[in-house]
Amino acid sequence: MESNFEWITANGDIGIRFFHSIDDGGYSNPPHWHNDLEIIYLLEGRLKVRFGDGGERQIGADELLVINSGTIHAVTAYPNQAIVLQVPYEMLLQYMERYDQLYFVVDERPASEAEKQKLAEFKAVLREMDEVYGAQKEGYQLKFDSLLLEALYRLLVDYAVRIGKEHIPQNQKAVQQIREVMRYIEEHYAKKLTVAQVAEHFGYTPNYLSKLLKRYLGLTVYQYLYEIRLDRICRDLQHPEARIMELLPKHGCENYKSVSRLFKERYGCSMKEMQKRYEKEKGDRPMGQWVRIRKAEMP
Repeated sequence: MESNFEWITANGDIGIRFFHSIDDGGYSNPPHWHNDLEIIYLLEGRLKVRFGDGGERQIGADELLVINSGTIHAVTAYPNQAIVLQVPYEMLLQYMERYDQLYFVVDERPASEAEKQKLAEFKAVLREMDEVYGAQKEGYQLKFDSLLLEALYRLLVDYAVRIGKEHIPQNQKAVQQIREVMRYIEEHYAKKLTVAQVAEHFGYTPNYLSKLLKRYLGLTVYQYLYEIRLDRICRDLQHPEARIMELLPKHGCENYKSVSRLFKERYGCSMKEMQKRYEKEKGDRPMGQWVRIRKAEMP
């Protein structure tokens, strides 16, 4: 069963999820969350991330973003290259005391020279991790592990905030409500859903539910529903044998013309063009390649 909680699969050889992403842009994913800590270090291009509290962050070349555990977020990608690191929740619990009380904040524009130096050194560790994992020379796993621990150490010492009263989000209850609604919609997205049905399931009025999603996700209920449907269709298009006219009813879509328009608005191409693009990207990619094309391998 699909869930808006993202299950992150680690690279089998290093125990975390790590990849060098080359993205030609035009991709966005629906709001989701995961318990793993995510670090995105943009080498080129730009990226936009929307958060469940209504905030938004854009990062450019040589900037990084930390997405804390449990944070609702949605990514819109423009052409970019990035180093992406996702550290399992269990590992963080093991190495960081009272991890659940930690919140990481990285200031991309530090005022002091000392803070600028710390940030430069942190980025240098991430770049070296990328080089070591890309080359995969003898002993690379040992070297990578040492760099990972160095990165986590710097993150903890330089950028961690213990969550006190002043840092506890006032909208915590609303965010939890949003997560539950997101989960319900994703579990039932292939069925005929109305705002009234979803609202009734949670004991809300349709008006309250609509305002809740609009405030924290920036989407209406139907917009979020179709974010999920389009995302699932796009995933299935990775398979060259998939028939588009069979995918639509499978994912709760009835009106081909309407879905085609929404798909093109979101991805910048038709469903057939996307399917051909996936096939070409996979054919062009050498076996064992460590560079990951995000559009072709969506989480």
